[in-house]
Amino acid sequence: MRRLTLICLLSICGCSGREAVREDYVFKPLEKPGESKAAPAVGADLDSSTPRTLDLLSAMRLAGAENLDIAIVETRLEARRAGTDAAFSKYFPDLRLGFTALHHNGLRQAADSQVADQPMRSFGAGPAVSLNLDPVEARFQHLRALQIEDAAEHQARRTKAETVVHSAILYLELVRASGLVVVAGEAVERSQAQVKLQEGAAELQAELGVELARARAELSRDHEALLAASGGLRQAGINLATWLRLPPEVPLIPEARDIEPLTLVRAEREVADLLDAALAASPDLAEMRALGRAAEEMKNAATWGPWTPDIFAAGSFGAYGGGPGGDSGSGFYEHGDRSDFAAGLSWTLRGMGLGDRARVRRARAEALEAGLQAARTRDLVSAEVVRGWTRSKNLLGRIEATRKGIEAAEETLKLVEARFEAGDAIQLEVLEAIRAVAAARAALIDTTVSYNQTQHLLHYRVRGGSWRQSSR
Repeated sequence: MRRLTLICLLSICGCSGREAVREDYVFKPLEKPGESKAAPAVGADLDSSTPRTLDLLSAMRLAGAENLDIAIVETRLEARRAGTDAAFSKYFPDLRLGFTALHHNGLRQAADSQVADQPMRSFGAGPAVSLNLDPVEARFQHLRALQIEDAAEHQARRTKAETVVHSAILYLELVRASGLVVVAGEAVERSQAQVKLQEGAAELQAELGVELARARAELSRDHEALLAASGGLRQAGINLATWLRLPPEVPLIPEARDIEPLTLVRAEREVADLLDAALAASPDLAEMRALGRAAEEMKNAATWGPWTPDIFAAGSFGAYGGGPGGDSGSGFYEHGDRSDFAAGLSWTLRGMGLGDRARVRRARAEALEAGLQAARTRDLVSAEVVRGWTRSKNLLGRIEATRKGIEAAEETLKLVEARFEAGDAIQLEVLEAIRAVAAARAALIDTTVSYNQTQHLLHYRVRGGSWRQSSR
């Protein structure tokens, strides 16, 4: 049993030194929502007591297929597209089909200027077309709507990428918790072996009861650490299942291979190269630029609007009839076809020009604000890339150092156990050596998971949400 546990631990900790280089991150949903290719169906009809295995790529795909944030942002994008269509429709006239009727009683001025009691009635029916067009306003509003739609598309791309990255972060927390459970389990097994050894020795020598008590105390601490690690594993599984919209009552178990160091952004790449790639691909920066262009279009509309005329045109055709009203009017004496057409140009100064000047000032301020927001976003993206690149290199070096620490701790444990069997060491030294091995392996798990999480965040910034890594 000890040997089997040790083999599992070595495979989980990745002590072989291999690095998995993933070049095939492609964002796409699973064939069936709620299913993972790496495990039996993780869905609604599961035995809640049966653990289910999930791998990294399946977790990322499930996030892309099921996440509510993505559904919300896609709905918002559809609303922006509808806004673009609405802005474009301003170029076209309105069409009306209907019927009108008029009945008049009382005084009325006739064509000969005489005012008299002249009741009347009339009716009309047919289509009518009317156009009220401000060409500059319509043009720039349409351009602004296009830029806002473009910003919404970048926001949707960012949300999808962040959703996938967050699923990877949560999955790696599950990996971390699972590895710590294995480490704690092996520590319990070794402490149990020490207790059994001391129980046999204490039967022969009563003065060894202190060693037995110490071994039992260490076993109790290891049991407590195992329970804490198991609770952390369950909590990490619930967090991941909730994010992936899976049944939270189903325990999730990660693939052991997913704790190996994962290279998404190679360490030999220069930070300047990473910055150029991140700034070119950043959906955050692209969104801010699109909003800046939208503000510029509004400034253009405010600047040129007073100098261009508004266009008015209207036309109608249909049946028309009328006749006298009152008690003497018994019907429509005249009826037939009627057509009307009107057109004109007009120039408008809002508030005698003061409203137009205020509108220009406001548009300029909004355009300046959009530029400042883009500059701040650029600084934040650059800082995150540099921070991630520095942390990634640091963690990669710590992984190598931690592996050497594991080798040294294991060698120390072997030597202390040999000395203990020969009677040259006390049991306290053995317990401390066991604790050192467990601490070193836990440190390797923690460092490797932190490195993988940093790689995912750095890859997101450098690639800007594109999940197919280049061959560079």
